[in-house]
Amino acid sequence: MISATVSQLVNDKFQEAQKNNNVVFKKLDSKNVKDSKTSMRYSVSLVPSLIEKPEFGQTDASEDPLAASEPELLVLDDLDGSGHLKLVLNKFPIVENHSLLITNEFKDQLSALTPEELMTSYKLITKMDNEDENKRHMVIYNSGPQSGSSQNHKHLQLIELPQKFIPFQDTLTNGKDHFLPSIKDEPLQDNKVSFAHFVLPLPEESEEVTEDLLAMCYFSLLQRTLTFFQDWLNETPDLVKSYNLLLTKQWICLVPRSNIKAKSLNVGFNALGYAGILLIKDQESFDEIIETPTIVDDLLLECGFPSTAGIKPNEYNY
Repeated sequence: MISATVSQLVNDKFQEAQKNNNVVFKKLDSKNVKDSKTSMRYSVSLVPSLIEKPEFGQTDASEDPLAASEPELLVLDDLDGSGHLKLVLNKFPIVENHSLLITNEFKDQLSALTPEELMTSYKLITKMDNEDENKRHMVIYNSGPQSGSSQNHKHLQLIELPQKFIPFQDTLTNGKDHFLPSIKDEPLQDNKVSFAHFVLPLPEESEEVTEDLLAMCYFSLLQRTLTFFQDWLNETPDLVKSYNLLLTKQWICLVPRSNIKAKSLNVGFNALGYAGILLIKDQESFDEIIETPTIVDDLLLECGFPSTAGIKPNEYNY
């Protein structure tokens, strides 16, 4: 069971780590913009500190930074009593209290999430969310070399969403009851955006969200996500399966990934980009996005796959 005080524990640890310079964090103003074509909202932050963060492949393959004992960052060495996951502050946070759920034993970041990992993530979100303070959280999983993950050791990330920010998945699932995909009922996709994504609304009552339900949601979306790699193998034989998972209390979303970085602008994305939360390292790219928000949809497509909204399942073979 996750501690009822986990939110306070995370906050206290973060304040201490920030005071002692154990996290590389500088709070920066974000600008909110909206794409007039897709209606997608973006929270755009200039985060030059991310230049210091190693990217995928830059760490020696024999090293495992996430296995290191760093008491100054450790919140809980056993998050839920199972001994499987520890909760650790992110050394390169993009918001306050940005945390990592790391497997205590090495598991590969390419491996699928387990039902237990999904349930623990969901329960952590419910403990961290605070409606009175308008605080919402999201857990993300960047799997595969093109997903935006920088480490091979299996880990998920917990972040607080920007205040009053509305990811497009919120709008997509608004008023929709929970369902599991079938031939008749396909996962939700927003037909205004260019990139493939699969979204399912979760039950409103958290008591109805079980380990089995989350697993069925995840694996049904994963099946559709991995279809893209079967279809593109002839064109890109070296393409390694990569995808992003985004999970909130309200919905679950998977996005197949083809590239870690865009081609037409010097930006890269992890799962946060596909919720509209953009972390930009350089001023020039930041200014261009603020000036022309419509380019972001193209950038996200360059790093993903074309949307299959409105296409019947048998037309893309899963």
